[in-house]
Amino acid sequence: MTKPTPTYTPTRFRMPSARPLRRPRTALAAAAAVLLLALPVADCAARGLTEGRLADRIARRQPGLTARPEVTVEGLPFLLQAARDSYPEVRVRADGTTGAGRPVTADLTLEGVSPRGGGYRASAASARFTAPYASLGDGTDTATRLSDAGGGRLLVRRSVLGVPLDLTAEVRLEGSVLSLRAESASLGGRPLDPDSPLIAQALARQTRTLPELPLGLRPTGVSAGPDGVTVTARAGNVALG
Repeated sequence: MTKPTPTYTPTRFRMPSARPLRRPRTALAAAAAVLLLALPVADCAARGLTEGRLADRIARRQPGLTARPEVTVEGLPFLLQAARDSYPEVRVRADGTTGAGRPVTADLTLEGVSPRGGGYRASAASARFTAPYASLGDGTDTATRLSDAGGGRLLVRRSVLGVPLDLTAEVRLEGSVLSLRAESASLGGRPLDPDSPLIAQALARQTRTLPELPLGLRPTGVSAGPDGVTVTARAGNVALG
């Protein structure tokens, strides 16, 4: 008889369980997620502290402000700028009054802000100062009304012997003096020569000298708009306090 051929059952080899390896990986992923969430929070908190510190410095240096200015440090990530202690662009919005008590709103863009000599300085600054039309009168000529005529022009309206006189004028800046040049005029709805002596006399009363601007800013232009008359200005090497 033929002997039966023995059968061999192959031994099954089990791979080591991967569970012990997953725990360190899971912990590492969780730590990375927490770090990614914490960085924006830390960036936002550091930005807020710096903006508050700059706002306080500006407020101490500018007593004409009626409220604490709004300061925004532009650019991401902020922590990298803070590590260098240099900020390429800082925006400031503030409400204040002139020496004569006239309200004005200022919007400033500061470039290259960094600490120098115990304070902060900007390599350059540009600004827009807007005075509302209601603040531009001298308090005595109550018959004259100023408003926006569109296209950067000013509408001057007053009454002459009970008849309405309307002037559309260009706002001009010469040094620190604001003046008006008539482009069109009408009296009681009838067209007038904008170069007539009557109109020249009316516009001469609207000439204004700008007060000294803060931070060493020098006026560069002027225009009229819906919110009032806006003067633009620029300066270099500005001390922020």
